[in-house]
Amino acid sequence: MKKNINVIFSVIFSVLIISTIVKFTVGFKQLYYFDIDYLNIPTLSGLSKEDIKKNYDYMIDYNLDKDKKEFELPSIKSSENGKIHFEEVRDIFQILNKIFNISLVLSVIGLVINILNKNIEFLKITSRALILIPLILILPIVVNFDGSFVLFHKIMFNNDYWIFDPNLDPVINILPEEFFFHAGLMILILIIIASLTNYLIYRLLKREQ
Repeated sequence: MKKNINVIFSVIFSVLIISTIVKFTVGFKQLYYFDIDYLNIPTLSGLSKEDIKKNYDYMIDYNLDKDKKEFELPSIKSSENGKIHFEEVRDIFQILNKIFNISLVLSVIGLVINILNKNIEFLKITSRALILIPLILILPIVVNFDGSFVLFHKIMFNNDYWIFDPNLDPVINILPEEFFFHAGLMILILIIIASLTNYLIYRLLKREQ
């Protein structure tokens, strides 16, 4: 019974950690700012670095904003299908926020119970659960990123509005696939670090028992 409870709590705790990492990565605009020069986005898009930053900042703030409003980029035109796609992306982020909030509450309760009972086994289970996720995800991404990218969109969206025509939605020119690859790598690396951190804390606490 205790083992089952540990597994359930470890899954919840893992969900909290992963959702936190995803939220952090999405809000970490410096990664994109680096890619503006690294991927030569001004040349690809024909826009100035300042314009690119302004429009990217708008997209991120729009997706993270709790107040729903019409999608309207500062200086790049959008088609109706393009606007619908970004609204759907925003809905996904709002679901992620709810998952984060629920897992946070449950994790706090679980942590209190485990601390009172001096139970640290959940840290080891969480570490293993977290390390499995990068191993499962990284293989298809490394072997065929383009295919993984397409499959991800087909799973997440029930239409093809994410396939942008640059003439109708030139915003796609400032969002190269390589940037999403870098963001995915950042998420995977942070998950691995979180896994190792959980295991190190477990080993330290185990020695003190």
